[in-house]
Amino acid sequence: MLGAATAPTQRVKLRRRLAAAICAALCLLAGCADESPPPVLVDPTGFVTYSHPTGVFALSMPPDWVVNDLSDDSALNVEFSPPNSPEPHVRVYILSVAGEGAQAVSVLAPLSEQYLALRYSGPADTIYKEMGRENQPDMSVRICMLTDTPQGPVPYNDFLQTGGPYFAALQIRLPLNDPAHLRTLERIANTFDLYPEAAWRSVGENASAGSIIGFSDLNAWASRSGGFQIMGQVVNNGTVAIEFVRVTAQLYDAENQLLDERDNFVSSDLVQPGERAPFSILFPDGLPAATARYDLDAAARYAGQVAETFYGPENFAMVSESSFDAAGLLVVRGQVRNDGPHRADLVRVIVTVFDDQQRVIGADATLVAAQSLGPGEVSEFNITFGELGGVAHTFLAVTQARVAD
Repeated sequence: MLGAATAPTQRVKLRRRLAAAICAALCLLAGCADESPPPVLVDPTGFVTYSHPTGVFALSMPPDWVVNDLSDDSALNVEFSPPNSPEPHVRVYILSVAGEGAQAVSVLAPLSEQYLALRYSGPADTIYKEMGRENQPDMSVRICMLTDTPQGPVPYNDFLQTGGPYFAALQIRLPLNDPAHLRTLERIANTFDLYPEAAWRSVGENASAGSIIGFSDLNAWASRSGGFQIMGQVVNNGTVAIEFVRVTAQLYDAENQLLDERDNFVSSDLVQPGERAPFSILFPDGLPAATARYDLDAAARYAGQVAETFYGPENFAMVSESSFDAAGLLVVRGQVRNDGPHRADLVRVIVTVFDDQQRVIGADATLVAAQSLGPGEVSEFNITFGELGGVAHTFLAVTQARVAD
């Protein structure tokens, strides 16, 4: 992962290759004819360095290229074009996120999806195809895109990364039959530098990591067993679904020294935009004596593998009730009916319990009794809460599953 800069001269730099994406695009279009050896990279001479006035990034390019700065307060957006070109061949898009280091890296996936939705949308007569996605060793991502326009196909490479407080996208428009120009573009891509110590910050909804994953309904208490429990809900404030959402809790003393750290995944497999999902983190040994505060961070990735088979709550009908058993423990039970079109496996009910101030005081999940549910079929569930962090006032039950193979 890329961390926060520790010196004013630190740079975030990647080695970028473009030729492989060209071959992939041409294979799709031409049926994968035998490839000729890739041309030897010969660095052009006479490049000049362009440094953005904010100091956030720099790159080198041929001296006759045209720069078109479309930046505003919300994002840096700079285009670079060969002479007389109607379209830019290189584009840099940068915005800032709240926090640095791991916190900024945690929003790479959702910000990447928002960027792709922004960049690859347009006329109805243009088709956008993602050709491939490759994670780089430093946690950046290369995405190969192909736009199918009335004038013909146009392939792109987009290199997406975070560095310090910045999310950066370097877009390269690739030529189909011009090896010399491809070498020029590759040279430009490999001179791109991102400077995390720059002072510029974007404003607006994209400027905060909290605009992607937020927290709500937080609560914390000492458990009967002597541990320290933190509960709450994450909120997906982005525009795309996220999966594998992991919450990390850190305990600090008054001198900001880290004392202990625990993490856990949220109960829901997939969190749609605007949705919430409960989490629970336990420090089994309790709070260290010097604890002064706790911090929460969240990380996730864009919805991919899980989304392909996710069977959401809109496919189920539920009846539920709550009561206290003879030992005084809260019990939530009910029935779930599959109202959707598919057979569902691993049908799970997630129950979140709130106090009268809407703080989470309990959260648990269980599978229904049946191993799978076909359309119209019904099964029961039952959850007993061994301990709550307050007086129960309301509860929320949500069903989700996986589409059966």
